[in-house]
Amino acid sequence: MTITDSFFTKWHKECAVLCVLLLPLAACKEQKPAPKPSAKANFVIANPQDVELLIDLTGRITPMRVSEVRPQVNGYLYKRLFEEGTDVTKDQQLYQVDPRPYQAALDNAQGKLNSDLATLRAQTLKLKRYGPLKNMDAVSRQDYDDTLAAQEATKATIESDRASVRQAQLDLEYTGINATISGRISRSIQTQGALMATNQANPVAIITQLDPMFVDIIQPTAEQLRLRSRLANGKLETLRGAAHVPVDLILEDNTRYPLQANLLFTEVVTNQETGSVIQRAIVRNPDKLLLSGMYVRTVMHEGMEKAFLIPQEAVMRGLDEKPYLYIINKDNVVERRDIETQRMQETFWVTTKGVNAGDKILVSNPTSYRPGQKVQPEEGRTPVGVVPQ
Repeated sequence: MTITDSFFTKWHKECAVLCVLLLPLAACKEQKPAPKPSAKANFVIANPQDVELLIDLTGRITPMRVSEVRPQVNGYLYKRLFEEGTDVTKDQQLYQVDPRPYQAALDNAQGKLNSDLATLRAQTLKLKRYGPLKNMDAVSRQDYDDTLAAQEATKATIESDRASVRQAQLDLEYTGINATISGRISRSIQTQGALMATNQANPVAIITQLDPMFVDIIQPTAEQLRLRSRLANGKLETLRGAAHVPVDLILEDNTRYPLQANLLFTEVVTNQETGSVIQRAIVRNPDKLLLSGMYVRTVMHEGMEKAFLIPQEAVMRGLDEKPYLYIINKDNVVERRDIETQRMQETFWVTTKGVNAGDKILVSNPTSYRPGQKVQPEEGRTPVGVVPQ
């Protein structure tokens, strides 16, 4: 064997070994990976419907009537005639001021009136006798005229006396301090034996009418203008048959007040500092659950509008805090859709922009999908626009 034959023999052996080693690699190169199956995606169908417009605002309970109990005469507080913190009725006597000085003043005024009445009777009889005598010149004309003038003066004095008697009677009645309205009375600020004065700064007690009560609701003027614009454009319908706008009250413990309030009117003056107006509603309070000054959350039933109810879990927000959701198009590909949310209603976002009827809205963990991703859609049980019962 020559050197050349030996070289080629060795070269052929090395090539054979190399081919054996490269065969698996070639086989791997020819094999293609199995296609990844499309992810299953649960969706609901967008279905526009009449949605009741509910406006969530803050409010404060205000009593319909508040009466500050004040003395109308001076004197010492003789007796308190009510239990603090209880309900009192109109004209019920609450306090008794020492009546003795005012009884004496009434007796004095009545005595002066009686004296002047007696004088008038004497003057009347005297004039009755002077009449015939005057015609016979048995009595001078001057005496007759003087007696007549005295009678007229006595009549005027009697009118003044009667006014004094009436004033003394009023002062005596004012020694009994009565309730001017029915309601719940506060603690007594003055105690027995205290000196009462008609010009004192503080009242002796306060009566608050607790049924019914006012609810003063604070509404931004921008929201009010938006509602009026939508109503004028026909996008919002008022509740048919409602005399007033109904208002639900949510108490501080997040429980719903059992009775519904009715909106009465809206103030025409805007608060320049807050840019809001006051709307006043009225509500019954038979159990005295609502107290003056209590803060509540109010839900106003403004009317009906065409809108979509988007499940809360379907709505996401970007870095700019703007809401968006994912739509599954006709090719079963995920698309991003920016929307405008108005408010929360139950567990749904109410929206009128960004969603079209018949859209397939992705609701099953939407953050795990990306726009452009192919999915296998599976319809959910609740169409968008229908609140589950």
